Amino acid sequence: MDLRRWGPDRDADRRWRWVALDLLVAYVSATIAIGESDATASVLGGPLVTRAAAVVWFAAIAGRRFAPATALWASAGATAATALAGEPFTNLSAASALALTMVAQTRPRPHTARLAAVPVAAALAGLATQGTSALVLGALLHGGALLAGEAARSRWEAATALQAHEAERVAALQRRTLADERARMARELHDAVGHAVTVMVTHAGAARLALGASGVVHEDVRRSLGSIEETGRAALGDLDRVLGLLDGAGPPDPPDLASALRGLVVGLPPGLRADLVVDGELPPVEEPVVQTLHRIVQESLTNVVRHASARTVRIEVSGVDDGVGVTVTDDGAGVPAAPGRGLAGMSERAARLGGTFQAGPGPDGGWRVEARVPLTVRTVA
Repeated sequence: MDLRRWGPDRDADRRWRWVALDLLVAYVSATIAIGESDATASVLGGPLVTRAAAVVWFAAIAGRRFAPATALWASAGATAATALAGEPFTNLSAASALALTMVAQTRPRPHTARLAAVPVAAALAGLATQGTSALVLGALLHGGALLAGEAARSRWEAATALQAHEAERVAALQRRTLADERARMARELHDAVGHAVTVMVTHAGAARLALGASGVVHEDVRRSLGSIEETGRAALGDLDRVLGLLDGAGPPDPPDLASALRGLVVGLPPGLRADLVVDGELPPVEEPVVQTLHRIVQESLTNVVRHASARTVRIEVSGVDDGVGVTVTDDGAGVPAAPGRGLAGMSERAARLGGTFQAGPGPDGGWRVEARVPLTVRTVA
């Protein structure tokens, strides 16, 4: 016998009022419906087999919502045992019929058929010893119980399907609302920030061209304005990538890691010399790795400009084991004791791709940032 069919795929309704009703029915069935037709208390008197059957029937009806299959087999067995003992009974095996209802409610039809065939046949065979009328009445009782159970299961399945459909509809509405909101945010960012940065870059370019003849002062101003132009154009590229993520269109193809880092170096202030060293054997890098390392270097350079008062900064990019590493070192005064969210954000970015991050004073002074990210992206929750 396949024991898996004994386990229901859903629970029966066990609210207290239904359990109380089962207890009442069990009491009536066990006390007045066993033995001779005029017997009223066969649980307390009469042959041992009928008294034992009364106890089993009582337990089967009272516990049918908690163990339907066990209740069905036990009650049918009690009916068959009473019939084999030759003792008369008049309850028509209501216990097995009521348990059959719960079996049909809590299991698919094929499981119900395999599980209930033997006990129902045994109960009907026992009823047949009491005469044709008992057999017919018992068959009708068990057939009606089976139909009632299947009808209850059909209602439950329909309600479950309706709930699932409604949940999916609500989830789809939420996804659509979120997509619409993200698209609206993308439009607002494009119209506001994109316009402002474009105007800034345009004015910086116009001012650089309007300087006229070269000179020491003009050359410094020209270089600063050129940095503003390059930084603004890089910001516009970053903005396009973010907007692509927001509106669901996806980001454009990102530049390679070396090109992305060169764009950061170009935008540094004139008084800060930057050296970018890229390993010539650097393997192809996936877009998430490029984005992560770009943001880590970007935040590191921001900290250098804001806090370090450095004259030089060095960015090294190399392949390490099965990943890519970047190291940013400067000759400045380091960072404040409480640098804010920057270092935590860089550490989180590296950890999200299964990488590592370290930051602290360099061996020769200044500040050192080191990040390692695997080539094979494995997002960590």
